[in-house]
Amino acid sequence: MRHYPSKLLLFGEHILLLGARALAVPVPAFYGEWARRKPGEQPDAWAGRLQEFAGSEPLKAVAGLDVSRFQADLQAGLFFKSTIPAGYGLGSSGALCAAVYDRYAGRKMANLAELKVIFAGMESFFHGQSSGIDPLTSYLNRPLWIENRAEVRFFEPRLWFPAEPVIFLLDSRLPRRTGPLVQWFLEQSREQVFLQRLELELFPAHEAMLDAWQNSDAARFWPALARVSRFQLENMPPMIPDTVRAVWESCLGGSDVFLKICGAGGGGFVLGFAVSKAAVTEKFRTFSPVFPFEHNGNAEK
Repeated sequence: MRHYPSKLLLFGEHILLLGARALAVPVPAFYGEWARRKPGEQPDAWAGRLQEFAGSEPLKAVAGLDVSRFQADLQAGLFFKSTIPAGYGLGSSGALCAAVYDRYAGRKMANLAELKVIFAGMESFFHGQSSGIDPLTSYLNRPLWIENRAEVRFFEPRLWFPAEPVIFLLDSRLPRRTGPLVQWFLEQSREQVFLQRLELELFPAHEAMLDAWQNSDAARFWPALARVSRFQLENMPPMIPDTVRAVWESCLGGSDVFLKICGAGGGGFVLGFAVSKAAVTEKFRTFSPVFPFEHNGNAEK
């Protein structure tokens, strides 16, 4: 049975909707797969939502998708078994969309840009608006580089020297919903003052950070990451969980650990980068940090 991995948007959260570059990577440590209920086993909490999804307009709009068979399979006990925590920025709905397309599409699209459009439409059922990146990353199980909203290609990194940044996750222990946060950001980006801050501060720092990551340039990466982290803390308050605000700010006083928004932000996981695992465990003793690539090798490789 195929696994559909979760995803991390390492760079590009929210601003990819404005055309900024982004990098998404699959995270096999969390995944979903199709399964069948055993006789007498009660449907899980997602069963009703899956039925709604199966009969939704976004699915009916996908050419060649066998919606009737999907609905019949659900009635017969099929369900999506997932270890991906919902609302944590790991693409739980994206993995589901990838699984539905993979199982029920009669003729699968190969073009990445067209696949992205299909997945954006499917995932709109869950979030109202979607870039399509989450399900695309899960479906292909490959790191993806995104430019100008629609241009997608596979990402091939270079080796880091002396050491690759350690990627980790902190559990904010707060729930969140993606849709309202995306809407807040889009509304703010139409305000002149906020848009100017994006153009003068965040976009240049973001571009420098991605250039450095693409070229495995640690000397340029850490200062650019610090600028992005500070901008998010100071200018995107709904995306910063209250439970991590103080420690987020404390990281900005150093040079070895930084936090940034994970997915839509606002709750769930917070994404972090550090010069070493020891630096993470020392600073975040009370958060039980998760190292999602520790046992699988870094997913962007």
